[in-house]
Amino acid sequence: MKKNMIFLIMIVVIINLTYTYSFAENMYLENFIKVKLQKPIKSTNTINLQSEYGFTIYSYDTYFTELDKLQEQEIIITLGENDLLDIKDKNNNTLYSFGNSDNIYISSTDYNNSVLKIEEDKYRDFFMFNRVANGIEVINCVSLNHYLYGVVPMEMPSSFPMEALKAQAIAARNFALSNMNKHILSGYNLCDSTDCQVYGGYDRETDNTNRAVDETIGIVIKYNGEIINATYHSNSGGYTENSENVWGGSVPYLKAVNDEFSNEAPNTDWQIVLSNGDIKTKLMKIGVNIGEISSIVPVNKTESGRVDSLKIIGTNGEHILEKNKIRQVLGYSDIKSNLFNIEAINGNNSFDGVEDVYVIDGKLGKPIKVNIKDLHVINDEEKRIQSSRGSNSRVLTNNGIEEIKHEVNITDKQFVIKGKGFGHGVGMSQWGARKMAELGYSYEEILKHYYNGVELTTEYR
Repeated sequence: MKKNMIFLIMIVVIINLTYTYSFAENMYLENFIKVKLQKPIKSTNTINLQSEYGFTIYSYDTYFTELDKLQEQEIIITLGENDLLDIKDKNNNTLYSFGNSDNIYISSTDYNNSVLKIEEDKYRDFFMFNRVANGIEVINCVSLNHYLYGVVPMEMPSSFPMEALKAQAIAARNFALSNMNKHILSGYNLCDSTDCQVYGGYDRETDNTNRAVDETIGIVIKYNGEIINATYHSNSGGYTENSENVWGGSVPYLKAVNDEFSNEAPNTDWQIVLSNGDIKTKLMKIGVNIGEISSIVPVNKTESGRVDSLKIIGTNGEHILEKNKIRQVLGYSDIKSNLFNIEAINGNNSFDGVEDVYVIDGKLGKPIKVNIKDLHVINDEEKRIQSSRGSNSRVLTNNGIEEIKHEVNITDKQFVIKGKGFGHGVGMSQWGARKMAELGYSYEEILKHYYNGVELTTEYR
């Protein structure tokens, strides 16, 4: 019995050693995406990490090599001496020190489910920490599928139909693969903000969105054999846009399509009022001062109806905003898309924008509604004079027709902007995808509707 027990213990030890070796030996950095984390970081001088199972420290050369295990469940990454970073315990004892050139990676000791808590949020797989400009840069080194687990629920509500979620998962996979070099000169691939794709990590995962990723694992969208940059947006407003009308480069698979599926979704119609002061302030932020804003004129529109060039005229000159710069300067949350019209109103002119008014009919003796454009007054010679809708008005007094001048203060000027859709309008409309899924379309049909001439293949697992 004793010999059998010793034999079993030896077998367990051998299995564990083999598993640990194969775990490190079979992991290669090219299978991971480096995502710079900004959202969870409270301070760049001190980073708090937690792991229920303790921490394992690796270095990376050709593959991951285990250097040390830390039994502590909480550690702190701080700035050390001589450009090093220190790993400390809760009592401020230094457990390990390393520099940027050491290529150090930290994971949970639970190899099957490596989840670390950084500050208040949890993330999968590995972390690396770089000392940058006397601060600490935090990078989550995560597998592609685990990355998508944290992206899809941030980019599309998990309550959307499964076929829409699958379309989103594939589009997000394509976006990640086609933008792997976006921040490569800074030492990472992508960031966790809207500059790339919004990435929320482990805490934001849902069963539905994880399922969408798992059931489309490895599927990518290609055009002429190449992986496409599958851009997407919230709502097209009824018509998507050509890529060249937003970013300046013509892409054959990013062409405008009629998109009735996006109608009647949130932000299909929107409106905002910007004052002279609002617009003046926004221009000042980019170093443009053209005085008080007197008018805003769309110079050119695309075939889809989006404003391609916008002239802003002030008392001291004019400035033209083009393409994506329009929303960038005037505000992405204010100007939800370039698909809009503008109407100017004066703050002290109550007739501006009014078409119908009520007047007393001389024969009937009661109010009737008339269009102000058709309204006339009669002078003492019973001659009809059309009323004015400009800065001056004519009124009938005991002395006959008199003109009253309105002093219009340009600083009171306001601009009503009425638009449709939300986002740049290029590629897949997420609310359109939802509607298509509700109508029974598959994820492949959804993607082929929004991306011109593409094919779906399975190759990235």
